[in-house]
Amino acid sequence: MKILIMLLTVFFIVACANLSGSKEKAQLFEENFVGEHSALASCVANKLQSDGRSFMHVLQFRNRQYPDMQASEIHAYDTRYLHNVYSTYAPSNPDAILIYGNPVPEILSAAQRGENDKSVYAFALMLQTIDDTTVNASLRGDSFMGNIAWKILQLCVASTTKPLVP
Repeated sequence: MKILIMLLTVFFIVACANLSGSKEKAQLFEENFVGEHSALASCVANKLQSDGRSFMHVLQFRNRQYPDMQASEIHAYDTRYLHNVYSTYAPSNPDAILIYGNPVPEILSAAQRGENDKSVYAFALMLQTIDDTTVNASLRGDSFMGNIAWKILQLCVASTTKPLVP
């Protein structure tokens, strides 16, 4: 009996130790693109906001710009898990008052960036300037929603890249 209790205790300690892992979401994609971080972030945020698919209605988008880092970050928050969303505005409520429109960029400092990651988000897309023409894009979060955001980013890069005229 003592051996069984000891084995169960060890099992629970190991299980609890594995639960306290990092809350950081897994990185899905990282690539360099031609473009300017704020223009690409605005394009992606606008396209995400205007996406008419029903499963996208539960997301709330934040377009954050960090001038001191020369970077932009788009967070997609799942409103079902946000504690400050009231049923009047919740997209899951069929009678809700939905707020449409393009997300206005929030200008923040790099020091404030760490505080923004505390909420539950479906994905976060970081666009950081490398040089005058190149941006490093990295996406972490849920693979399903992240793939949608990555494809939209690629569309925005293709639409902002001007073809060379001979």
